[in-house]
Amino acid sequence: MIAVNDTEVYFERNWFTGRFTYTVNGITSVLVPALRLSTHFSVRLSETYKLTIGDHIVTVLKERPLLLAGLRPHTYRFYMGDRLLKEVVSL
Repeated sequence: MIAVNDTEVYFERNWFTGRFTYTVNGITSVLVPALRLSTHFSVRLSETYKLTIGDHIVTVLKERPLLLAGLRPHTYRFYMGDRLLKEVVSL
């Protein structure tokens, strides 16, 4: 959970399917669908996602390890502008 100007935003990534969602005010939206091929096969070590919450743009930076990425923790950094809101390391 991160807070964007009194609004709580919850992020959830399914480690098995790769589906990445976020919930704002009880409404869940898909950031990365499970059926996207790059969710399962990618040579990039980092992905950047941008979403608008209210009148703010939140940037999510996901970094994965080089080897055995599906079995090792990924790092997620949440930014609003240049300010780091939160950093999470999880599968």
